[in-house]
Parts: sequence; C-alpha cells; structure tokens
Amino acid sequence: MTRELIESAQRAMADGRWTEAAQGFGLAAQRQRGNAGLWHNLGVSLLALGRAEGAQAACEHALLLAPQLWQSRLVVGKAHKSQGRFQEADQSFAQVMQADPANGAARIARADLAMNVFGAPLRAVQWVKPLLGTAEHGNDAELTTLMASLYDRDEPAQALNQRVIDFSRRVLRLDGATQRLTPTPSAARSPRARPRVGLLSPLFCVSPVYFFTIAGWRHVARGCELVVFNRGHKADWATQAFKDLSSQWHEVQALDASRLAQSLQAADLDVLYDLGGWMDPVGLQALSVKPARQMFKWVGGQSVTTGLDVFDGWIGDEWQSPHSLQHLYTEPLVNIPGGYASYTPPDYLPPAPARKRDVPVVFANPAKLSRAFLSHLQTIKGPKCLIHQQFRFAQAREQVLQYLDAGDVEFVTPSSHREALEVLGQHKEMLDTFPYSSGLTAREAQAMGVKVKAHTGTLFCERHASAS
Repeated sequence: MTRELIESAQRAMADGRWTEAAQGFGLAAQRQRGNAGLWHNLGVSLLALGRAEGAQAACEHALLLAPQLWQSRLVVGKAHKSQGRFQEADQSFAQVMQADPANGAARIARADLAMNVFGAPLRAVQWVKPLLGTAEHGNDAELTTLMASLYDRDEPAQALNQRVIDFSRRVLRLDGATQRLTPTPSAARSPRARPRVGLLSPLFCVSPVYFFTIAGWRHVARGCELVVFNRGHKADWATQAFKDLSSQWHEVQALDASRLAQSLQAADLDVLYDLGGWMDPVGLQALSVKPARQMFKWVGGQSVTTGLDVFDGWIGDEWQSPHSLQHLYTEPLVNIPGGYASYTPPDYLPPAPARKRDVPVVFANPAKLSRAFLSHLQTIKGPKCLIHQQFRFAQAREQVLQYLDAGDVEFVTPSSHREALEVLGQHKEMLDTFPYSSGLTAREAQAMGVKVKAHTGTLFCERHASAS
C-alpha cells in the first residue's frame, strides 16, 4: 500500500503535478518517518507550490535523518530565500559548498543572491565561472554571466547584445523545437465578440509591470477578455488589481516550459503580451514555439532583446528603441507615439515638499551601481544619499565603500515602497545609474519634482531616461 502511494507520488512529481506529489509524499512520510528521501521529496513538492515554511520544515527533518543529504540543504536555502531570509539562504548554500566546493546547484543559487539581492553582479560572475561549458549547469552559468553584464561590463553593448541573441538561439528553443504550435485557425473557431488577450509574467505585484501597464489593461479589459498567467508567488494590492481585471487567472509558477507552452496554447489566445522577459527565462522558452496567434514583448524584464524570432513586435518608443537601433532586436520595433508606457502613481505618492535637500540621491538596486557609475560618484564632492532596502546587507554597502568615503554616504533602507518615495521626494536631484539606467524610479522622481541626471546608452535598459 505505502509502496504504491510512493510510486504514485513519484509519477506526480515527474509530471509536475505538485499538489498530488505533496499529498502523496506527505502521507508516505508519516508512515515511514525515518525515510529521509520521502521528507526531502515532500519539501521539494511544497517549495514548488510556494509553501516555503512547509518545505523548510520537511527538509530540515530530512537532514536530521541524513545530514549528508545536501539536496535538502539546498531546498532549505531556497525556502529561506522565498521567505526573504536572504542571509540564512546564503549560509545554507555556503554549507553545501563547504562540503563540495564544486557543487553547481549551490554556486548558481549563491550567484542569484549575489546579483539580485546583495547587489554584486561581478561576484555572481565569479561564483558561476567554473560552471561555464559544463553539461549540467553551463546554460544557467552563461545566463547569469549575460545578465550580470547588463549591469557592469567591459565589452561594448553591441557585443553583449549579440551574445544574448546567440544564447537565445542555442538555449531558448523548447527541446530544440523548430516547429511552432498552431493555435486553432480563426475560421475554425466560433465567432466571439471579445478577443482573448493573454498576459504572462512573474511580476503581477507592486512592480514596473503594474505602474507602467495597468492603465493600458484597464482600457483593454473594456472590450477584451484578459487571461492572466501568473508566474510569481508574491501577492499584494497590485496583484488584486490585475485579478479584478482578469476574466481568467491561471497560477502557472510550477510549470516547466513545455507544460507552460501547452497551457498557453490551450487558452486559445488571440494575442499574448509577455511581461516577464529576462526575469523569466522559462517563460521565454515556452514562448519560443509561439503558443498564441500574435505575441508582443512589453514591460517586465525588457532590458534587452529576447533574441527570439517569434514575437510580432517589441513595444517601445522613439527614445527607448529608435528605429535606427532595429539591428539590436530580433523583434520588429513597434514604437508608441508619446511614450511606450504610461505611469500610474500609487495612491500614496507623496506631494513634492516646499523645500528640498541639495544632497544628490541615488535610488536604485545596488546591482546597478557599476564600477563606472561608482567612479563617477567619486568625482562628485560632498555627501550622497543612497536609497534601497538592499543596502541593509553588508555586501551591498561594502561595494559602495570601496569607492566612496563612509562619511560621505548616507544609506537609507526603507521598509516599504511608500517610505522610499517619501525619502526620494525630499531631494532636488537624482543621479541615475549607468549603464543600466532607472526606469520606474526615474518616473517616480519626476512625478515628485526631482530632477533626474542621466546618461543615455544603446541597449533598451540603458535608455530609460532618454526622453527626459
């Protein structure tokens, strides 16, 4: 009986049916409490469902039974990360590497934290460097290196752009597929008055996807069915705003690229907007077979071309993506007159104060503070204010203090988006980062009367303030 239960749970895990897998392994683990493998598989299944606390508890129990089970240590680290306990997550991955310095999964995980949490993209590159070219982790290592290079690099922008395109052509082909899915032809479908518009993203939350696109979707929802495919686990008031507009809402976080493509195709979409981009490579891989009749790339991980040839358009404008730069994109440029995105401020956007501070402010993810930008800050005499919650981590502060005197730097670590805006609005001038420039934060600064001093580059992510 228990053996059949375990075999059923294993099949469910192999098929990505995580709810069934979790139920099966949970029952089996209660029957065989000394079986570390069952507790580990339960943890893996719960993590896939976004249930981080349960995943952590299950894998910690597995480690009590089998301390050498490094795979469970990895799950514990990922569970810590999901709960925002980033230092503990890094410690878990470091423990795996202490036992096995070459462990690729731990190196990839530490690189992710280094770049996306601790603001150290060059450290991320060092973590994955030994994995480049390896069969198991080579693609992830290369992707990490490419994304880190958007923030800080020595090579020209066009050379990096070509490497991104080459990577997409080699890696983001679903199982090497060259055939695209063929949605039901329009003539074969029953007539319908409201077109079906799909949205795909891990960022249906308080993020640029909300602030830059929600006004558009409110307009579209009046005459279309919005079918939302949510790839993220975060839920907040902005998530609810998307839910309120949607005709259908699909939670697809746990789907691999193949199953995601099938789910998108089954939705019978007239048009699909990708709002995840390089924030969701699995999503891009699913889109490589074009599971909707028309597809467009818009806000969300829209830092650089996807390198895919399946999109019907890349939504930009004459400043962000002028037609003279079409050679950098595999997608046809569709430029919107007046601007590619409209900014919808939150209800809590503070009014501009009557008097502002002369101290220049930098409001950016620490990963955007490149060597070139920090060297530029060195030339600006006097104090500077740096705002971001990630500056609460010593790793993020340390890279700044390699260039600037501690006495000249004020680190502000706001506990909320509202608090960050309140601090930002108190300053006269914001210094924009480069080569990766500010997008949402530049719009927020301008909305509060803060002047933005920016550099304009070549790639999409280098031109966010080009219309200022």
